[in-house]
Amino acid sequence: MTQDPLTPKISGVDYSLLLRPHRSLSPRAFLILMSFIAGVSFIIGAVFASMGAWPVFGFFGLDVLLIYWAFKWNFRSGRCCEIIEITNGKLVIKKIAVGGQEKRWAMDTYWSKVDFKNKRILVSCRGTQHEIGEFLVPDEKEEVFNNLSAALRRSQNPVFA
Repeated sequence: MTQDPLTPKISGVDYSLLLRPHRSLSPRAFLILMSFIAGVSFIIGAVFASMGAWPVFGFFGLDVLLIYWAFKWNFRSGRCCEIIEITNGKLVIKKIAVGGQEKRWAMDTYWSKVDFKNKRILVSCRGTQHEIGEFLVPDEKEEVFNNLSAALRRSQNPVFA
């Protein structure tokens, strides 16, 4: 989760929440780490090449490429997000996949319900059920559940909120 669940209101929106998978390595830190790995691999590969084991140098280069690819794949998977909004009596869930494909569900807030079962946040309305925040850690899921539940209650009963 990259944003505080109590986000400022967007005009016309009663509640808005943006959920993103956590990535612990910034692009700058990635550059530093890859430079370090490439430098160490080059030095060790050069030592082996100077001793006559020149194929080892190529395998060290291959290792660097594989590590680079793994990190890039991880960063790419971090581009997905979920947007949950409550506006004008509607609960809208948008899930945006890595490739940019968007799935959208709109539900009436009066009939909507949020449950926290088996470490999963489930939003249901009239027989349909959707899981949100699958990529969040348990503490973040609980925080999102509490905030979304409160926002949904306010939307259902604005007089008592």
